[in-house]
Amino acid sequence: MKRLGICLSLMAVLALAFAAAPEAKGQKKKAAAAKVHSMTGCLQKGEGNMFTLTNVEGSGPKTVEIAGMASGVNLSPHVGHKIEITGTTVSPKAAARAEGAKGKEKKEERGEHHMQVQSMKMIAATCP
Repeated sequence: MKRLGICLSLMAVLALAFAAAPEAKGQKKKAAAAKVHSMTGCLQKGEGNMFTLTNVEGSGPKTVEIAGMASGVNLSPHVGHKIEITGTTVSPKAAARAEGAKGKEKKEERGEHHMQVQSMKMIAATCP
């Protein structure tokens, strides 16, 4: 009877260990949720409906391409203004798709920071 108790305990420990184990090789890991962050800089108009945030403050990238905006966010009236944008990072692949980039342009997207803007706040009517 004592052996049966030990065996059952061992089986329970093994079952818990396998349930809590990391994913096996070959299985896709779930993508981590994109972290919301804010950046402040000067809004510039790009080609088509594209915008760029330049002279970005802080230690991160100095230029940010805006790869999309939430409904209700209108950046057009703020071109030339110092603004703060809040949103999530967009992968270079998704940014290239959003911009309709092809060939060489797709490779250029890898070295740039892209954001999906969720909200915007005007800081100043002029940029330095």
